[in-house]
Amino acid sequence: MRTSINIYFLMGILLLAVGCSKDDDGSESSINASSQTFELNGVNNCNTSLGTGSTFVMTIPYSSSDGISIQRLRISTKVSDGGSESSTNSQFTDNGTSIVWASCFRFGTQDWVEYEVRLEGDNGITSNPSIVRINKPTGAE
Repeated sequence: MRTSINIYFLMGILLLAVGCSKDDDGSESSINASSQTFELNGVNNCNTSLGTGSTFVMTIPYSSSDGISIQRLRISTKVSDGGSESSTNSQFTDNGTSIVWASCFRFGTQDWVEYEVRLEGDNGITSNPSIVRINKPTGAE
């Protein structure tokens, strides 16, 4: 009986040792993006490949694990007629708690544009999406 108790005890310790590793310390790297906001910086004040557009400045508050540096923005743009495109942007300002970036967009016949942005760190980790929808400003081309 005593031998079987010792065997069960040793098996329990073995299972604990196999189930844990040094990587399981709970310190997984992460980036958490909050709600994105925008400011209209000017109507018909910038140029796109399609003509004159309007400038918007977006702000994305975020938090991240220590040591993560945001390297780029992964942006999916959707418009009211169902069109979409994806791009990468490395032109932004990062103060350590928020990202600020700008876009020049020509609405044409679109009623709105939506930007879904994921922050990407130097370690390849990406954040959850932060989405903002901008309705066509009065007078915008």
